[in-house]
Amino acid sequence: MQHDVASRDSTPVRIGRARWRDLDAVSDLLSLVNPGEPVPNTIPLALSLPPGRLTHGHCLCLTARVGGSIAGVLMASPPNWTETHRLRGALVRSVLYIGGVAVAPDFRERGIASALLRAAEHHSRLAGLRLLTLEHPPGLTGFYDRRGYRAGQERLLVALPDGLQVRKMPGHLSAVKSLALGVGLTEVPGAPADIVTGLLPGCEVPPSARYRHGRLVV
Repeated sequence: MQHDVASRDSTPVRIGRARWRDLDAVSDLLSLVNPGEPVPNTIPLALSLPPGRLTHGHCLCLTARVGGSIAGVLMASPPNWTETHRLRGALVRSVLYIGGVAVAPDFRERGIASALLRAAEHHSRLAGLRLLTLEHPPGLTGFYDRRGYRAGQERLLVALPDGLQVRKMPGHLSAVKSLALGVGLTEVPGAPADIVTGLLPGCEVPPSARYRHGRLVV
């Protein structure tokens, strides 16, 4: 599925499924997300996957093309913390982690990153996902807030049947966007960040909940 949109300067932008032949361009762009850090070695694996619930199995790999150039890229996959969870199957169907959004320097300030995010949200809703998460440097809090994310959280806290899932990346903040009714963030007294509620059935955080000694007490 492709999305044809116009950038802020009316330049046509085509957003679609990344191809294996795009590997070098995708890797080069994603190296801009965390300069100096190695590009995740999961990128070739993701691009080799056939279409599934998302563009590449359970992963979402999108490119934004302007003319013959790849101007931007977005990569997303199930969060790492789902891999060993006993409810992995349900979680993979419910939450997606946007690991990187990057736009080539010559194409910035044209709305391409926003278009990639909108396309990711569209694909995710069609796949039945309920929540998008990502991590961002503090300077991008306003960018994600304006696009409907609850950004700037010190960490990600998710209410699950066996307790809280906690995620924190040093130097980054957490942002989430609900894609379904009943999923959201709720403030709990004592908690270091708002808590994702309603991600899975029976995981709603009641108003009486409190956070004590690293645990959610209901």
